[in-house]
Amino acid sequence: MASVRKNYLYNLISQMLTILLPVITTPYITRVLGNENLGIFNYAQSIVNYFILFGCIGLNNYSQREIAACDGDRDKQSIVFCEVMIIRLVSITASALVYWLTIVRGSDYPLYYAIFGMELLAALVDVSWFLQGNENFRSETIRTIVTRLLGLICIFLFVRTEADLYAYILCCSGAILVGHLSLWPFAVKTLRPVAWRQLRPLRHIRGALIMFLPQIAINVYTQLDKTMIGILTGHDYNEVGFYSQAEKIVKLVMTVVTSLGGIMLSRVTIALARKDHGVVKEYIHKSMQFVCLLAWPISVGLAAVAGDLVPWFFGEGYEEVIPCMVALSPLVLIIGVGCVFGRHYMLPARMMKEFTTTVVLGMAVNVVFNLLLIPGYGAMGAVAATLLAELTVSVSQYLYLRKLFHPSVFLLGTRNMIAALVMGGGVSFLARQLPSAIWATALEVGVGMAIYFGMLMLLRDDFFLKNLKSVFSRLKRRGVNP
Repeated sequence: MASVRKNYLYNLISQMLTILLPVITTPYITRVLGNENLGIFNYAQSIVNYFILFGCIGLNNYSQREIAACDGDRDKQSIVFCEVMIIRLVSITASALVYWLTIVRGSDYPLYYAIFGMELLAALVDVSWFLQGNENFRSETIRTIVTRLLGLICIFLFVRTEADLYAYILCCSGAILVGHLSLWPFAVKTLRPVAWRQLRPLRHIRGALIMFLPQIAINVYTQLDKTMIGILTGHDYNEVGFYSQAEKIVKLVMTVVTSLGGIMLSRVTIALARKDHGVVKEYIHKSMQFVCLLAWPISVGLAAVAGDLVPWFFGEGYEEVIPCMVALSPLVLIIGVGCVFGRHYMLPARMMKEFTTTVVLGMAVNVVFNLLLIPGYGAMGAVAATLLAELTVSVSQYLYLRKLFHPSVFLLGTRNMIAALVMGGGVSFLARQLPSAIWATALEVGVGMAIYFGMLMLLRDDFFLKNLKSVFSRLKRRGVNP
């Protein structure tokens, strides 16, 4: 079984590339396609994501957990794999049929929606949950690197004018489909033959549906924002574009923090199956320390550099992205903490009723405040609604677990907060002295990192110093024994 550190690095690379490569293309795409076309892209993608959500009916997280619960038994895993794939075939085929009849045939942009339909096919053949349940993050990372780079090359080759939005959609959706198909050889080589009489796919329906309910709520307040901005602003796709670009940057940096989620879901599931409750508690405390170590400086730093980053990164006409990005920056910390309580503990512990309650509450807050704020404030109204929704989820999840985890768990990040605020002051001062340019943003990030990690050393942060010592020890050993 690979170490948590190694799996985290693999998962981090995979998740970062999934978002990073589209962000690398953003300075080119924003100038070639324009904000309105990107607004159409994000609006249409939010629609197809609903059909993917209902087609998967909660199977991804559920399936990963069930594969992990088999604890390496290949025969049991093979049975679960076949049963889950039968359900996916039926549910996603039904969702795709409804999508074609209602959206593709009835929209103003049938070609765009038809191409986006490739993502439904990609969801059908996705077996990443099987590899993640086996903690095989290495194979998924290799797949991500190859297919995302292929998509990147295609974008620069085929997207040349404002009329090439269809080509951009084809490159993005095609890369996802090819990526999922490429995982099958890795999965198949670990599977064993299964007799049809052994399969009982219906036994997974209840468990998947229980996980599906919170996924509906989560997707409502992560996808519905863009849909509601489009509807409540009278299809002002510029507002959709401003919000989407700010969210894209925040989600990119957030990946560094949340990539631990898929690994800890499997690890905590195995530990709970073995009744190692002491190990589980240790995992959660270390997860919180890890989140605070990274989320505090990222949240503060993102707000500090936004004013310099946006003009050179997106180009002219995207000034409205700056306040959206600054206001959304606390999401990195809020969602990171919520991930520790929700995905790291509640899902492995099968606390689905409690988990569902928290995300439904967040969904309700999001929808209500979207309705109240978007008509008057556009993208910034959606930003405020998102912050309130995520804060509601994280707080309510902790309240359910307060008897298991003492409030002192939040004090684990005190030194990180102090160091990050000092860093934020220094970076903000530097940003006011420099022009908006790539080199200036890079300098601000470098200076910020130096201030933050220097402060942690001065404050004698145990978690940081312990891991720093571990890194140096590994490097020293490799130097002695190459």
